[in-house]
Amino acid sequence: GLMVEHGGGGKGPVVYLDSGVLVALALGPSDMHYDGAVRACHAAVRNGCQLVTSLLAIMEMINVVRRRTAASYKCRPGCGEDQEAAEARVRRAVARALVLVINMKSDGVLAIMKATGWSPDLDFLLGKMLEHPGRIVSGMRSRTCRHRGVGPYDWFHYALALLAGASVICTTDAALADVAGSDAQFGGIQVQLTSGPLIGPLSGRAA
Repeated sequence: GLMVEHGGGGKGPVVYLDSGVLVALALGPSDMHYDGAVRACHAAVRNGCQLVTSLLAIMEMINVVRRRTAASYKCRPGCGEDQEAAEARVRRAVARALVLVINMKSDGVLAIMKATGWSPDLDFLLGKMLEHPGRIVSGMRSRTCRHRGVGPYDWFHYALALLAGASVICTTDAALADVAGSDAQFGGIQVQLTSGPLIGPLSGRAA
């Protein structure tokens, strides 16, 4: 049968951390969301919440850390030494990110959920993609329109947060705020943006 393993000791409201928050914590002050991520996580712990994340969020964190670290390094064409140095730097960055997550888990601050026996309902999540079409916004630096909306992986995070019994999703993605209060299945989960004011149990109030 289905078993959700949290692996943490907290008994308060569950706050699900998505990959953007993990990336911000892993990359530190160089990430624009770092201060907000630290503030939200500290507030959650201070108010007795249980921080929970998923293996999906950790996988996404690793991917983003790899890409951003590689992009920050200059590689001259045909220079193997540059490439080797960049690869070593990427490996160190990923190792630091994983150590951060492991230490948070060891300190009892973060639980990593393992949805044993769970299989996502792809038909249902596809329906959510169509139900919430997002919106078109004008580009800040050009006349090209941009689409702003909840992406496919975000719906997996919503499903995992619901499975974990989370009352709040903590995220760097402002598009997720469109779902709060406006969806039959996921609308009851509050969305704490790292850039926004503290809400619900993170502010010391009930969810």
